[in-house]
Amino acid sequence: MSPPPDSAVVAELVGDMKGVGPAGLSAASALRLSTQVPRFRQIAVPGRAPVGTSTVKFLTRSARPARIKADLTDLEVAFLEVLGDLSVSELSAQLSWNRLLEVLESESVRPDKLAVAAVTEPGVTRARLRSMLRSCGRERLSALIPPADTRTATRALDFKYEQ
Repeated sequence: MSPPPDSAVVAELVGDMKGVGPAGLSAASALRLSTQVPRFRQIAVPGRAPVGTSTVKFLTRSARPARIKADLTDLEVAFLEVLGDLSVSELSAQLSWNRLLEVLESESVRPDKLAVAAVTEPGVTRARLRSMLRSCGRERLSALIPPADTRTATRALDFKYEQ
């Protein structure tokens, strides 16, 4: 008998919790930033993470409850996860940034929901999302996100100014 699909395992272990989605390489793959197939799926849970299995690992994101309030889709969770750690992408930071801008400007994610969720995201994620929203002409949404401290924001956006 073959094991159940990963999506069935996630549904069984997480239930109907909102704001759950891919993290790490799983998030990069979902956003087409990587062609690698991860050995196990990483799933970010905005609460207490259940014990995983041999094919699914859960990551606790209990400090990010706004993901629940915003009712994020799994792709929106993946978007925030990658924004927080661009190193999971196979592409350069600048190419990853450009790809994420394409996703943000498409119908794939809802910028207003991302802005709501960003309130409880780490400073790096907030700084990057604020910058992306401004570059897309969504100043009003950008202003809803609490700014990161200056050093964090500078570090988060440094790659944009490298040659």
